[in-house]
Amino acid sequence: MKNSHLVLTTAIATAAATTGTAAAALAGDSLTTRNYGKFPKIFNAFATCQTVGFVQMAWPTAHDTTRGWRVGIPAASTQIALPLGAYLPITPQETIAATIAATAQAGDVELLSWLTLYDENHGQRLVDWPEVSRRLEKLTTIESSLASVASTYGPAGGELITADSDLLIANRDYAILGATCRTAVHCIAFSGPDTGNDKIGCPGFLRFEVGSQFFRLLSQASGEALIPVMNSGNKSSTSLFVATDENAGTFVITLHLALLSP
Repeated sequence: MKNSHLVLTTAIATAAATTGTAAAALAGDSLTTRNYGKFPKIFNAFATCQTVGFVQMAWPTAHDTTRGWRVGIPAASTQIALPLGAYLPITPQETIAATIAATAQAGDVELLSWLTLYDENHGQRLVDWPEVSRRLEKLTTIESSLASVASTYGPAGGELITADSDLLIANRDYAILGATCRTAVHCIAFSGPDTGNDKIGCPGFLRFEVGSQFFRLLSQASGEALIPVMNSGNKSSTSLFVATDENAGTFVITLHLALLSP
């Protein structure tokens, strides 16, 4: 296990203007980087816009404070907006000015999420791909049906990973390689004792070759420990979430797991 800590942040903007609208953090999230360690890095960002637009993040020590980092986003799909393995360095306690642009459709909610990796552990279990590869015994999946809540993480309070099936081997470690879904959703997230009760998440797009191994690809590309590990002994206190726009619904998601040897 590595001395690092991964945190998901999601921001939304409603009826985002073509020139950009300031995005606000979802309930429970914060746009201010935590005071963990010395060298936090934003490892990956993904966005969902219902019409063409862009997403932007700026902060005091970014490349510049006017635009910082901006990427155009096509309509009606979730897109990874930061190259796998690349990162944006940031300073503890800096506040990110998140901006989302679309075509100002009344009621339309657009979303931007990012993962921040801190070089200080606060109760998380993260490993790199070489460790997973060395310890891998078997692959399995968990499938869950999650009722979303418009413009926030849902279901309210999350749904236990044991709600729809409870087949994990007792008291064993599982690496979470990624997640997929039957119907596209902005974000799939999970939290529990092994994540330090912080949310970690990945895009809920219909690209199984990426989503099923999102954390593996991110870890391999960066050389960092970015693969979450969960012990089945914590299954009754580990929850799943999805984040979507105003078009709430029920999403069937699959967690892709690797059983690890002791």
